[in-house]
Amino acid sequence: MPDFSEIVSERLTRPILQLCELFAEEGALDQYTFFSGISNMLRDPSDEPMILAATIELSRCAFLGFVYSREAQTRIDKILEDAIDIAYTMSASDVN
Repeated sequence: MPDFSEIVSERLTRPILQLCELFAEEGALDQYTFFSGISNMLRDPSDEPMILAATIELSRCAFLGFVYSREAQTRIDKILEDAIDIAYTMSASDVN
């Protein structure tokens, strides 16, 4: 079973970096910059407060006026879903 930091790397960090590659290919500089900043927040996948901060920052992407390609939107939806799941798991484990 993977540990917490491996899950964060697999479900958030890598997909965000792959999304940044897509934005670079599409020439979407503002989107690339925004999501690169989020990937920097996830440099330490064991830093739970930063993971929560990155999740909150991710949730802003729908309100920044960015236009996304269909491929990017599909990836973003999955990343957001996984980020919420991870944040929920962290908050549930803090209760116990």
